[in-house]
Amino acid sequence: MTETSSPTTLGARATKPALIRLLNLVQLRFHRDLTSGEKLFLGSMMAFIAASGTILFMVTPVSLGTLARGMSLYLMLPFISVSVVWMGLRLAEWLVGHRFAIPHARAQWMLVTAMATSATIPVYGMFKQYVLKAQGFPFDPFLASADRLLFFGRDGWEVMHDLFGSLWFSLFLDRAYGIWLPILMFCPVLWAAIVTDPLVRGRLIGCWLAVWVLVGGVTAWLLASAGPMYYPHFIGPNASFQALHDRIIELGALARSQGETMATPIGHNMLLKRYLSGNYMPGFGISAMPSVHVSMATLFAIGGYVVHRWMGHLLLGYAIIIWIGSVYLGWHYALDGIVGAGLTFGIWKVSAKLAEPFAARRLPD
Repeated sequence: MTETSSPTTLGARATKPALIRLLNLVQLRFHRDLTSGEKLFLGSMMAFIAASGTILFMVTPVSLGTLARGMSLYLMLPFISVSVVWMGLRLAEWLVGHRFAIPHARAQWMLVTAMATSATIPVYGMFKQYVLKAQGFPFDPFLASADRLLFFGRDGWEVMHDLFGSLWFSLFLDRAYGIWLPILMFCPVLWAAIVTDPLVRGRLIGCWLAVWVLVGGVTAWLLASAGPMYYPHFIGPNASFQALHDRIIELGALARSQGETMATPIGHNMLLKRYLSGNYMPGFGISAMPSVHVSMATLFAIGGYVVHRWMGHLLLGYAIIIWIGSVYLGWHYALDGIVGAGLTFGIWKVSAKLAEPFAARRLPD
């Protein structure tokens, strides 16, 4: 009997299915069309960001070239965030051995959401670095006094350092703060991919944008403040906040002596230099009340509970860590995070009311 299959042929046969599986793993296909309501929502979101960017460009001294360079820093983010989330989902499907049932136009939602979130940061940067800067920092003395009332006569940072004051916990909080930005960019894309209810999906992504507008914009303008770390720089001499400044610098030096890097003192210095220079750079600017870090971490937790209870518990824990870190590392007064979390929860509840008319007459997705 003659053997007709050579080792090369057998290898090719074994390799071909593996290649096909790999190619299928990375494909991003438009399996479904957007409904008219989805087109209206996504289109309105992009139009709002574009209009806001145009207005801010007209009222701030940012040149077109500077804005273009700033935007270019975020140009690749949509591709990165979509790719990471998509690959994660396909890998999960590959591991369980079947495709997940996705009843909506997942790819379109992911792409538009990624573009919207990536464009929001440079646009918000113009507001924070020029419009908000013009307001000054009138509320720091009040917020410092409110914190001392909250902590029975002590500053929040002192209490946090008494409770958690070690180098390794400092590095833990520093790292937790550092991963906030990737989560900020990936979470909306993940919601766009896996939240099947179109109204809940739209509410989550809409609330992400609303936090920037209402928490980081309107409320930050009304309660403009710099934060504990910058109190001696912009408000006046203060022994407690000078001690905080010195302690953060000391922790940074101690970390270096242990072969570690603590990003917080570097970040403090970079923000201060950029603020004083007046040069535009997305992601920079000084503002304390309310804390957008805590606000967004609260929204992460809300989105987590929408997906699964265990994810909600995990992200709620992360939100608490961010609040502790915001005070411990000198970025915020304790009240900043409490107000930010409360506002975000309120925005989420209001979004449910705004969605009720659509829920009553929505068509199948």
